Amino acid sequence: MVSNVEDYDVVVIGAGISGLLSALALSKEGKRVLVLEKEGYLGGVCRSYEVDGYYVDTGVHAITRLEKGPLRELMNEYFDVIPNFVPFGTYYVRIGGEIKPFPWSIKDWLVFDLLPTKDRLLLMKSLFNALYLLSIGRDLSTVSISDILPANISITGKTFLDWLSYFMVGTSIENAPVSRFIDNKNHKPNSLPYVGKIYNLLIAEGATDQGYPEGGLQSIVDSILNSFPPGKVDIKTNEEVLRIQAQGTERIEGVITEEDSYDCNTVIYSGLASNLPDLIDNLPKAYVENLRTIKKVNSLTIWLGLTKNFFNNHGSEMWIDSDPYAWVVPTSNYVPKLAPEGKHLVGFTFILPDEYSASTLRKKALDTIINTIPDIEKYIDMIHYQELIPEKACWDINAGFGGVKTPIRNFYTVGTDAEERSAGISRAAYSVLRCLDIMKSDKFL
Repeated sequence: MVSNVEDYDVVVIGAGISGLLSALALSKEGKRVLVLEKEGYLGGVCRSYEVDGYYVDTGVHAITRLEKGPLRELMNEYFDVIPNFVPFGTYYVRIGGEIKPFPWSIKDWLVFDLLPTKDRLLLMKSLFNALYLLSIGRDLSTVSISDILPANISITGKTFLDWLSYFMVGTSIENAPVSRFIDNKNHKPNSLPYVGKIYNLLIAEGATDQGYPEGGLQSIVDSILNSFPPGKVDIKTNEEVLRIQAQGTERIEGVITEEDSYDCNTVIYSGLASNLPDLIDNLPKAYVENLRTIKKVNSLTIWLGLTKNFFNNHGSEMWIDSDPYAWVVPTSNYVPKLAPEGKHLVGFTFILPDEYSASTLRKKALDTIINTIPDIEKYIDMIHYQELIPEKACWDINAGFGGVKTPIRNFYTVGTDAEERSAGISRAAYSVLRCLDIMKSDKFL
């Protein structure tokens, strides 16, 4: 195999959102970057495509922490073309056929009668207890939500928290760490005093800095691609990495694909961290054992094109008592051009178990939609199914989790399995910022 004659400073493996953000940042820092992507498209689970005249995203998304979070920091620093965002609106909770806005404030929580009064008081007490434990230095990353719940909370109350756990963390309340629920939107997680954390959680309007990108998720990818400095980034699709050559744990020497081999000074890996032991020989045993215990988050999204709009509120719906749990986002309410004129596009995302039958769960999920909104079936114009991995690692106290820094000095990982903060695109962006900081401390930037 002949080594590629191009001279690259950095090889980025994977062209999902974390890989593309890494390539943009590093190229703007003066590095010559090669991006290798095994699929024939860019963006991973952050892209859009056309289905029968509708433009669907890969799963449903809310872009969080837009005011001063990680994506905003990267956009301000490195983007030449910044995507526009429409305010995401209100999160509506659906329980037992009733719909009410999510209770962000103490006042709203106390009158949120979709949950029994006793549950609301018990959950408030649990929250303040958790914040007190945090204030005295208790490590809440090893304490599960179920550990702090009163035994006499109702099934509805438990289900409400379980829904939040699955969509925020990717696992149940038995395995979800309390630390995830007090992860504030400020960029520095430890910068707030105890009272400030309570304010952010219970007084501030929680979704005011969230948005949906005009043009769908694809507009974020397009903005990144249009911001690459000329001549600094090469992207090769349909080129899967087979091996990453390492000199022990001293350094990565190069990357081998079916097509070629590439030498470089640094490698950024944005694929599944759990696959690294299959790509690199002789990784430390403890590191491999941790990676092997990472649990992915599986999801099913059903996109419905509709000839009638059943979702007139500006925002999304949390279907707490559906089976399986569902999060509903009517994307054409934000951007009408995502659907043909006079029609509407809605995404329904369901969290799936580790092992599942795709055909069985597709039917079950569609039946859930129809049972919840019985009239919807006769207005369906298009159905499209997606089975995706929205998070490469669930935030589970009994599972492994990757990290940006690896045992090999010039090798880093980014993505939703590399940084335990936030979720989705925000988590990916946090990992890229962490990677840049570590590379600077390692003198690679």
